[in-house]
Formats: sequence, C-alpha cells, structure tokens
Amino acid sequence: MFTQIINGVTHALTRFRLRVAGIALLSIVAVAAAKLIGPFLPQSFGDLVGAGAVDRLLDIMATSMLAVTTFSLSVVVTVQRSISAQWTPRANRIQLEDGSSQLVLATFMGAFIYAMTSIVLRSAAMFEDRDIVVLFVMTLAVLALVVVVMLRWIVRLQTMGSLTDIADRIQTRTRTALRDVMASPCLGATPLVAGTQMPLNAQDVQARRSGYVTVINMAAIIDRAQSCDGLVYLVCRPGDYVRRGAVLAHVMDERLGACVHKHVEIGPMRDVQQDPGIGLRMLSEIASRALSPGVNDSGTAIDMIDRLTWTLESWEGTAQDPKPDADARVFLPPPEVARFVLAPFGLIARDGAGALDVQRALQARLGDLARHHPDQRIAAAAEELRQSALRRANSAMTFEEDRTALAQAAKAAAGGSA
Repeated sequence: MFTQIINGVTHALTRFRLRVAGIALLSIVAVAAAKLIGPFLPQSFGDLVGAGAVDRLLDIMATSMLAVTTFSLSVVVTVQRSISAQWTPRANRIQLEDGSSQLVLATFMGAFIYAMTSIVLRSAAMFEDRDIVVLFVMTLAVLALVVVVMLRWIVRLQTMGSLTDIADRIQTRTRTALRDVMASPCLGATPLVAGTQMPLNAQDVQARRSGYVTVINMAAIIDRAQSCDGLVYLVCRPGDYVRRGAVLAHVMDERLGACVHKHVEIGPMRDVQQDPGIGLRMLSEIASRALSPGVNDSGTAIDMIDRLTWTLESWEGTAQDPKPDADARVFLPPPEVARFVLAPFGLIARDGAGALDVQRALQARLGDLARHHPDQRIAAAAEELRQSALRRANSAMTFEEDRTALAQAAKAAAGGSA
C-alpha cells in the first residue's frame, strides 16, 4: 500500500509543482509590481500607509501560511490512508490528482513565498514610502485570495475522501475514458485483427521491465513510423500486464524499436486515462470491500452496481478506426469490450453470491444492459454474466425462500422468459 501511495505521489508531483511554481511566480510579480508602480504615484501617497502596518501583515501571513500548509498537507495524507483502508488502494491516484487539493496547497505555498520575499526585500530597504503603499494593496489582494481559497477548502473538507466523493470522481474519470475509447478504440491506429498480415521479417520489441502498460503516445509513434516509412504492430493495449522480455510490438525498422520503448509507458499501476477498465474495477472493489464479513454493507455494493450500470450506459459503441490500407503505419488490437462487463460485475457476483438483495440488484441491472444496451457485445456479456451469477447464487444460498425470490427476480430481469 505504501509503495502505491509513493508511486501515485510521483505521478502527481509534476502537476503540483507547476501549480506551486505558477502561483509563486504571480507572488513575485506582485512584489516586483510594488517596486515598479510606486514611483508613478504622487508623493503624498507615501504618507497613507505606515511601514509597520505592512510588516505586521507580512509577518502574520508568513507564519500562518506555513502552519496552514502543514495542516492541509497532513489532512491530504490522512485522507489518502483512509481511502486505502476503507475503499480501495487503487483510488489513491484519483485522490492525488484532485485539482482542488493541489490548488489549495499551491495557493498557500504561493502566499508564503510572497510573504517571505516581501520580508526579505523590506529588510534590505528595497521599498520607498510610495512603494510600500503598492505593497500594502498587493498584500491585501493576496490575503483576499487566501480567504477565498480557505473558504473553498473548508467546504471541500466536508466531503473529501467520503464514499460519495471518491466514487463520483472515479465514475467521472471512467466515463471520460470510455468516451475516448468509443471515439477512437485503437487510439488512432489501424485495428490489429486476426486477418491482419504481418511481415515475416518483422523485428520483436521486448519489454525492458515488468508492469502494466499505462499510456501509449500513439501520435508520436505514428509520426515516427511515417518519417521512417516503417510499420509498427503493437500487441498490447493500455491496462495489459507485460513481463520483462515479453513482446510489446513488431517493427519493420530498428529505429522504431526505440520509439516504442519511449512512448509505450510501463508502470506498477494501471491508469484510467486510456484504460477505463481499471476505473470500473475500482468501483467493483469498493463493492467487494463492502461485502466482506467485517463490513457487511450490501447498500454500498448495490450503489456500486448502479454506478457501474450508469457508467456502461455511456458506452454506445465504437467508431470505426481507419481500415488497413497502403498508408497504414501503426496497428493496435481493438479493445475487448466484453471485459468492461465481465471483470467488474463478475467480482461482485462472486463476493455477493449469498446476499439476496445484492443478487436481485445484479440480476436487474445486468438484465437491463442485456436487453437495452445499443452495443451487442455489452448486451451479450451482460446476459452471459447474469446467468452465471444466477447459477453461482443458487449454489451459495441455502435458504429455499431466498432461492425462490431470486428466481422471480431473474425471471423479471430476463423479460419474463426465465
């Protein structure tokens, strides 16, 4: 768990650094503005604000921002651990990429840098009387920004890390990833299907480490293949696990091997960005945790079943990627759409086999997907799993009346033909 948290921190650190750097830069610009604007003010303005008032505000800001930043960071770490313990460790990255938390921490750090920079320049006697007036106004503006961010932070803390909050963000990210896959199932490459003819003299590109394929920068690979006038046959998709030495791709130009290594990222954890399957898996893991004997919360499991159904309802089928032709340079296997149903719902069907209310909800939602989903692959997988879950539940339930009630629910889910 600790390793996963560290990996997630590393993944989100770049974005956080950019936010801190941006706000710190604005803070320094504000200090510089005081020195640049001050000389243009009338001389009489120098008597409006005393230097002591500005120094006092800057001292308060520097002290309080350091304390608030430390407190906020401890809250974020506590929430991280709580999410891992209560819901699923895979949701750590979702929390680490929470933009509101990063913005709050970056604002507090920026205000601290502003205050320290101003104190140092004041100690060096860099400001004249008129400059201090502008510095006072800038300080008030920074304080107003801090107050607004702090109020938003208080509101955010009321829900941050809760089941509703983390499930909503997982669901939103997953729906976005599903839409992206639906728009371009092969990420812009040509589908690598069973009938694709691969040259016999293609060279293998082997993985240099074990892990999950997290992101494929397909645009860069396509550009390189076109510039080399070569072919690339990728054999793995984002979310696939590869071992060290396994074949990642077959290439027709040795220069393309380095390009594949550079632009096919392999990491210890799956990423929702191009892999909606891990988002669906997170929701099902929350349900599975809720169904454990120590928790026994079937209501949460049913909520996750509903969320999975709503998320999959956004999948309306895939657009057609370019068909193989003379200009095709990069190939990628199309997504296995049935796994979007079988993997997450299958986990809940296994762990909730003996819970009547969970099985009723599972039969109803899978029945809806089977009868009404526009993608026949989703519909077929839902019907297959619905029948499998029914058989598993009948084996797990020992009370005859529960089996009778489940049979009625299954009949209704099948449209009265069970």
